[in-house]
Amino acid sequence: MTIHKWLRMFCEKTTSHCMQYLVMKHRSPAEKLFWTLVFLCMAGLAFFIINYVIKNFWVDNPTVMFNDNTETAILEIPFPTIMVCSTNQIRKWVWNRNKNTNSSYWKHLEQYRSLICGAYNYVPSTGNVSFEYLDQDLIESIVHDCAASCSEIFQTHLLWQNNTFEGVCNYVQPVMSVLGICYKINMIPVQQILHDEYYQKYLKFFSKSNSYIDSEKTLWNLDDGYSSYSDTDLLIDVVPSRTSGVSYYHRLRLNLHTNTDEFLRCPQLDLRDGYFSIALSNPSEFYSTITYLLIASDTYTKVQITPLVRKISPDLVLRSPEVRKCYMHNERKLSIFKLYTESNCNNECLINMTITMCSCVTFNMAFLMTADVKICGTPKTDCIIRAIQITNTEKMQMRCNCLPTCSDIDYEILQTSNFESWDYLKTTQLVKNNSRGASVEFVFKNPYFTAYRSASIFNTDSLISFVGSVFSLFLGLNLISIFEILYVIIKIVSSFVMHMFDI
Repeated sequence: MTIHKWLRMFCEKTTSHCMQYLVMKHRSPAEKLFWTLVFLCMAGLAFFIINYVIKNFWVDNPTVMFNDNTETAILEIPFPTIMVCSTNQIRKWVWNRNKNTNSSYWKHLEQYRSLICGAYNYVPSTGNVSFEYLDQDLIESIVHDCAASCSEIFQTHLLWQNNTFEGVCNYVQPVMSVLGICYKINMIPVQQILHDEYYQKYLKFFSKSNSYIDSEKTLWNLDDGYSSYSDTDLLIDVVPSRTSGVSYYHRLRLNLHTNTDEFLRCPQLDLRDGYFSIALSNPSEFYSTITYLLIASDTYTKVQITPLVRKISPDLVLRSPEVRKCYMHNERKLSIFKLYTESNCNNECLINMTITMCSCVTFNMAFLMTADVKICGTPKTDCIIRAIQITNTEKMQMRCNCLPTCSDIDYEILQTSNFESWDYLKTTQLVKNNSRGASVEFVFKNPYFTAYRSASIFNTDSLISFVGSVFSLFLGLNLISIFEILYVIIKIVSSFVMHMFDI
């Protein structure tokens, strides 16, 4: 059969709308032209709609966030990491002993005080000389000489799951923050967060202030949760820790101690009685950058926690990170951190930007660097601020490629504080060195949470159904019609080839 005959036969027999009108002998040329235009318009409209939907809802914006209707027990998520930072960062006797000695130690001590107090409200160094770059070894000595130690802050036991834990510092990991040295409870062991090279630097820096007992490797991660644990009721011997309820017996209670007689306060802050800054984060984040609470001495504070949980649907996992606009926990490799989170990635990007622009890093990140990387002094403050601003621009965020994690946990809090005299603790000798302090109790507000879930607007099945329905609606095509078209094309091509070679 010739090409013309194959096309005519297809038009006569196909179920597609209006194509049979194109080959009917009794139809006038005007009618055939009309139905040709109708067919072309319907085909163009069908392809336009399909292209629009695929581009906008399959490629560019493939996800939709919705509220999961299923309530999940808080047993399935970890208790937040609690970071405690005391305002006791400069000991008076160290300050007075070195004051006005004109030594490098004194000049570094002045700038260090300006830097940690500048985290609240920048105040320049009071000395005549401000170094652009600080010596790592001197800063390390100052941190360990001046800051309140873990045993000074956590002098008494903590209560968790109705269990009393002595030796709190065995469960606490020190970190450096912009507020000075801080202590984290219920964070994944640093060894599992940092690559080995940087973990060794961490151990060296905190060799005098780290008594944390490293536990077995955690089996928890943001994507899979605690699913790797065979015993779903395991609560105490699990890292990070979790809880199963919201009662008095499911709380974490900390007694935080301060001794204002032995420490200097920041001159621009009216914190005479000693305060504690407390930040909450999920256990896989090394830096907690947002301060949620400022706890005063002689208070009892109850903190009720509401988790904000984001999950990803299984059908979306199969899409590429660029399409779904998020990373699974093991998809993006970082140079410093083993565990990927958006916060860890942004901090790594900020370190690189600060080194590039200012030729140094901030003091709270210095312990992660090699000896040849300098620490920024107070004259570099403006440069650091510019580096932070540039890192947060849309262009630099695209270069950093710090997409959010597909599954994530944030924590909202509601706090209530009351006056609580610590005189009774002094009579029971639970408070040493005439210190004062605060009691802080953390507990989940509700025993269940409702997660937000990101899912594909169109999964593969629904996309096929949509394309099929559009072709059926506008052109009357179905899968059989497509096979008919393929069959006719094959026949036409084979007829053409046979005709060319006279087979």
